[in-house]
Amino acid sequence: MIEPSTREVVKWLTGITRPVHPPLYFSAVMRVIHLVADMGLFAVAAGGMVAVVTSGWSVWAWLGWLVGLALTQAVTFYLEQFSGHYVAFKALEVLRTHAFSQLWPKAPAVVSHSRTGDVLTSLTRDVDRIEVVYAHTFAPVVAAFLAPLIAVVTGGVLYGWSVVAIPAAVLVVLIAVLLVVGTRSSLDATHKVLRLRRELAAHVTDSVFGAAEVVGYGRQHDRMVEMAHIDSQIADSSARARRYVAVRRSACVAAEIVIVVSVSLMAIHEGLSTVGVCALAAAGLRIVEGPRGIEDAVGYLDHSLASARRLWQISHAPTEVADGPRELHLDHSPVIEWRDVSFSYRDADGTVLPPAVEGVSLRVPAGGHVIVMGASGSGKTTLVNLLLRHYDPDCGQVLLDGEPVSSFTLDSLRRSIAVVSQRVELLNASIADNLRLAVPGATDEQLWGVLDEVGLAAEVRGMEQGLGTMIGPRGTRLSGGQAQRLTVARAILQRPSVLVLDEFTASLDPRLAGEIRANLARCLPAVTVVEISHGHDHGGEVVVMDKGRVVEPMSLG
Repeated sequence: MIEPSTREVVKWLTGITRPVHPPLYFSAVMRVIHLVADMGLFAVAAGGMVAVVTSGWSVWAWLGWLVGLALTQAVTFYLEQFSGHYVAFKALEVLRTHAFSQLWPKAPAVVSHSRTGDVLTSLTRDVDRIEVVYAHTFAPVVAAFLAPLIAVVTGGVLYGWSVVAIPAAVLVVLIAVLLVVGTRSSLDATHKVLRLRRELAAHVTDSVFGAAEVVGYGRQHDRMVEMAHIDSQIADSSARARRYVAVRRSACVAAEIVIVVSVSLMAIHEGLSTVGVCALAAAGLRIVEGPRGIEDAVGYLDHSLASARRLWQISHAPTEVADGPRELHLDHSPVIEWRDVSFSYRDADGTVLPPAVEGVSLRVPAGGHVIVMGASGSGKTTLVNLLLRHYDPDCGQVLLDGEPVSSFTLDSLRRSIAVVSQRVELLNASIADNLRLAVPGATDEQLWGVLDEVGLAAEVRGMEQGLGTMIGPRGTRLSGGQAQRLTVARAILQRPSVLVLDEFTASLDPRLAGEIRANLARCLPAVTVVEISHGHDHGGEVVVMDKGRVVEPMSLG
């Protein structure tokens, strides 16, 4: 995919987040008023105190000004923070909703083109970093220009333009330095750091979930060395970005010193009163707070733009499959056919891999039960993925009752096919919620009915919350047998026309596997069944695959 320019990313991002722009502008206005009131408070505090002592200015008038400016500062600060946080949370909502809307039609194929955890990271951390642009970047940058401008103009009108000429020039140079020095390099370094952190996250995730393989092959030391190497690269790239941060912060401190000294000397040179000198010097101490917001914003901006670019890439990734024009309505068990089908996956870089299936022709009769066997990587699961339209074949067709599956809408197709796999697909929710994923409008009586069909009703009734019992991530609060039976109950509740069994008994003991198989046969007697298996001990039509080809079709009684 072509790398988008920063302008393209910003245009895309602002188009999505249009609903948050009005409160964002309000937040910027409040920040400008807050900074101007802050400078005014310091100026009145210093100059007013001298005026009270030397000129007989009323103490109560001085205190009134201080209280008024302090209240203005406090109220505008609160309103800025309130509106800024509203913008932040609203931006999170808008961005995540848009990202999900773009990813939904591409799932699950989009996950296979990304490294482990890439999509999850983009939907969580990347969106969080983009939100920072709205919460901590726009308003500070706007205020960095307007607040000092208002202060310089006010000083020039009240005390003369010669007094504020040097501070104005220093502010212009400071803003240019903050915007230009190291910005490009910081963005590049941050982009690299974030890429490396994603690689580190993928590496750790693979190591944790593949711990058995890592230990089994004695690769613990190698994995630790690889992780340490990525970590050292992150440290080196981070140090580069931090050096530019140090330069920008030093520039702010230096500018503050020059402004205070120059405005004081020029005020004295122009013969201003002690009150005026003190007021200008005190205001000069705070005038850099506006430009300092640019320095902070640049630090946020490089992370945010790098994250926005990755989210742009995921959102603009090509859609593997397009919705068909017709709804699929099945009131019978269909004939399934793979007709001269070939398909190749692509890796995360878009490189086409060797064919996963090649020239496969296979027919499952209506109400039939075909077992597809073969070693891992032989193409068994790919056939199921093509049936479910996770992908479309590179050539050939997948047919239901002679009609290409590509002619049906994805939702209606997948509603007609139930899948029970070795990997238990359960949410961290209640038993009832997990069952209703198949049929959202199912009644409690229907739920108890399917639980009874799989021999799980008595166990659920024995739980303290019954159907409302939370089962933990991936059903971890249930035993392995209970979790698998729950997925079977969900498949039965769906009343599908096609049932896909993907090595669903591989991790179960033979007795429990036999019970589940008998439950399915009893409750779904007439469905068309496609079963993926490494081996079998029951009757049915068997097809053996090897290296993406059918090598041995046969029938067993």
